[in-house]
Amino acid sequence: MNFKSFFSFILLLFVITASDPHFGYYGSDSSLTKDGVKELPWMSLYSFKLYLRDHDNRVSNEFPVTDYFYPTVNFWFLIYTQFSSKHVVLHDKDNLLIIYKVLDFNELEKKGISKNAQYILQRKITEEKLKELKKQLITLAENPYSLGPEAKNIHRILRDAKVEIPINTLKRKRFFRNLVENLRTQTGQRNFIKDGIVRSLPYKPFLKKYFHKMNLPHELLAIPFLESSFNPNAESKVGALGVWQFMPLIASYYVPKKSQRPSVDYRSNIGVISVAAGYLMKENIQLMKSWDLAVTAYNSGTKHLINSRRTLNHLNRRITLEDIIKHSDSAHFGFASQNFYGEFLALVHALAYEEELFDEIHKNDRYNVDKDLHFYLTKCSLRFDKILDHEQIDDLVFHNHHIDEISAHFPKGTIVVAKADLPKTKFFKLNFEHLTSLKPKEWGTLLHRQSCSTK
Repeated sequence: MNFKSFFSFILLLFVITASDPHFGYYGSDSSLTKDGVKELPWMSLYSFKLYLRDHDNRVSNEFPVTDYFYPTVNFWFLIYTQFSSKHVVLHDKDNLLIIYKVLDFNELEKKGISKNAQYILQRKITEEKLKELKKQLITLAENPYSLGPEAKNIHRILRDAKVEIPINTLKRKRFFRNLVENLRTQTGQRNFIKDGIVRSLPYKPFLKKYFHKMNLPHELLAIPFLESSFNPNAESKVGALGVWQFMPLIASYYVPKKSQRPSVDYRSNIGVISVAAGYLMKENIQLMKSWDLAVTAYNSGTKHLINSRRTLNHLNRRITLEDIIKHSDSAHFGFASQNFYGEFLALVHALAYEEELFDEIHKNDRYNVDKDLHFYLTKCSLRFDKILDHEQIDDLVFHNHHIDEISAHFPKGTIVVAKADLPKTKFFKLNFEHLTSLKPKEWGTLLHRQSCSTK
């Protein structure tokens, strides 16, 4: 950002904060409860409007934050950029404008207890706060006209969220009981996203170059942050693995199977699985025809979205994700699916302005981002520790999370990525044409006339 743009941004920020009576926190101080947990009042819906409206035009026009998605994107933007795992937000799951409390557990660290104990205590206190809030809402359901301090606070929160409370007594009772059913908690993610940015730095130049060559918007690189906080070792309860969280079946369409060596799983290799993700997103956009649906299909699959789109053909226009969310059966398109695109947009804008939002991780030059990431195939069965020097081995270990033991024998056709130059006698080096014309599971065909040299 040049000086003129920066000055304009600061001036605009001053104007907005000066004119927004709700900017920042309500009240002057957060309150410290008897259990040592701070309860932070909530922020205005428009506190981060400059970022979400992309004041510096850093985000492609293909990914605007529309009025419909703005409340959802704003909520997740705050979760990803303002609150860490030491914060828990108590909110309504259907209307993300309704934020009841933000619990700040940072004081627990000062008590000198173990991290595991902190985690257990944080969960216990959160459950207690949730029960208290449920009790307050049930009281309002039974006595809708209660004017106690808790009731007044809930009424204020609903008013600020522009939620209309029914006048009819029976409808008001039903309204507050629905709020009880909709209570949800969300832990902050800022520290995880920050760690993910650090992990991504060595790969960013290659990933942006590769997605550009595939004619894919680089904003799609927000998906691995959403899926795993860019953690190559992330593994879900249902078996998804790696930064892109590929399931085994989906991965089998794009990368070699484990059969080469049982412990080798290319889903944990950032370079290889990112190439696979490029092919998957290419197929998604061809099927779904728009990025809001193509991105959501990454989480929900294409089948349900195509069926949902087909049921809305009577609208006689292009069906958007907004249409599907409004008309979809929640049993088949739940909270995670409905929020996936909003979370994605929040991360797109957070990453576009990461130097400002996560400025503390850009104050050193320990990341080697200048060298290109190279892709290699082993020309024969070999042991890496027998043919590579210490520098090459260090580089190989750093970039290849699927390599479990450097001294083991790896078969011909094993894929590795490295920034170091590996010996041509033992490794076949792929070029960008290979990466953009062949899926990783097809790279082995390039070795038909390749063999190891004994020299």
